[in-house]
Amino acid sequence: MTHGHDPSSTAPADLLLPPPALLDAGKYRFTVGHMFLGTAFLLLFLSVVIPNSLQIPTAAAMGLAFLLALPGLRIGAGFRNLLGMYVCTVIVTTTYMIVGGMHGASLVALAQVLAIYIVSPLLWTIIAEALLRWLGTERLIGWFVLLSLLCAASVALFFYLYFRHGAAAVAFFFQGANINQNEGFSGATMHVYGSLIFLCGGFFSSPELIRSRLLRLVLLAALLVCALTSGRSALILAVPMGWLLGLMLTSRTTEHPHGSMFTGVIRYGLPVLIATAAALFLLQAYTQISLGAVLDVVTNKLASGGGEARVQMGHSLLAGILDNGGLGSGHGVGVKYISDPIHPWRYELVWLATLYRVGILGTVIYALPFALYILAALRLAYRRRLPSRHKFLFSGLVCALLATNTNPYIEAFAFQWMYVIPLVALFIEYPDCLRKAPG
Repeated sequence: MTHGHDPSSTAPADLLLPPPALLDAGKYRFTVGHMFLGTAFLLLFLSVVIPNSLQIPTAAAMGLAFLLALPGLRIGAGFRNLLGMYVCTVIVTTTYMIVGGMHGASLVALAQVLAIYIVSPLLWTIIAEALLRWLGTERLIGWFVLLSLLCAASVALFFYLYFRHGAAAVAFFFQGANINQNEGFSGATMHVYGSLIFLCGGFFSSPELIRSRLLRLVLLAALLVCALTSGRSALILAVPMGWLLGLMLTSRTTEHPHGSMFTGVIRYGLPVLIATAAALFLLQAYTQISLGAVLDVVTNKLASGGGEARVQMGHSLLAGILDNGGLGSGHGVGVKYISDPIHPWRYELVWLATLYRVGILGTVIYALPFALYILAALRLAYRRRLPSRHKFLFSGLVCALLATNTNPYIEAFAFQWMYVIPLVALFIEYPDCLRKAPG
């Protein structure tokens, strides 16, 4: 497997060009490879920049990318381990779909569980393997640079159209769209904020992966503006969390094995400081948003446990867990508290809902791939063998996992890329990471 070029030698204009290995391949591989890369970029654009806006085209692009990824599929030791863990989750899902059916789960609910828990993760896993095989991790992160800029542009377009032409003009981005601006606070309803949680965590932890200093500052400032105008606590917190993770892990990377946290503050704190100053200047000059007001709202929401609705949801789910004795009530069934009238079995507190649905053992099996991934990444960092590219993916995934306590992103097929790609990248590159300390 190729892991792409050193980011310092990759110009932004080259990010969408096929890798050299692809150009040297035979005609059949050349054709399939280019078709796959084109389809995969379209899929990522639909999933990252405008998630949930075009669900049928997104599903079609995913299916086509999966089919194009199959001819060159390579199942090495690390990928085989990952597939083994996936099979364990399939057994849990199938078992608790049966339990849910016995407890009155609807066919619609069970069909959605089948698609989200079994079909979609497998497709994303195969697509991720092909992406990393054709592009390499650094080049894929280069794609994320471009996609992040497009995400920021979509947020700017959303605000412009909403204030200029009203909610109907942005229905494409979000049905029933709304922007709440009150006393220095801004909150908007956009699906792209889910993608930005991962991207903010990744790029604020690893800004060095962006070669151009100007582009680095522009992207960090744009991401920060998006976060502060979103009103989403998980997205706002992804910025300092990503930066802190990057600060702690930088001295443990292969690129800076002899560095220290102090040098990390100087090297990475300055770009973030400049980007923050630029973002605050833009907000002060063109909006009424106050950083103090935003932080007050976030702090109050955290102190209240995410708001009254989530507190009630949590109490109801805990009561359901106690009622079933931690054995699980099945997929497709819910508790007394209803969060979504159309889909009453869905809840924003994903891990608590998972514990209610599949019990303690099922939750452990679901969480096992993520737990092993985090353990492997930390062991690499401990031995100062963690590449910056995996620092980016690790930080983005940690922020995305924490966000599942506020929104069920992981249960939407359009968002599962950010939970699958980091795992596939690490387990393929370090196939022995689960058996011994890498080094």
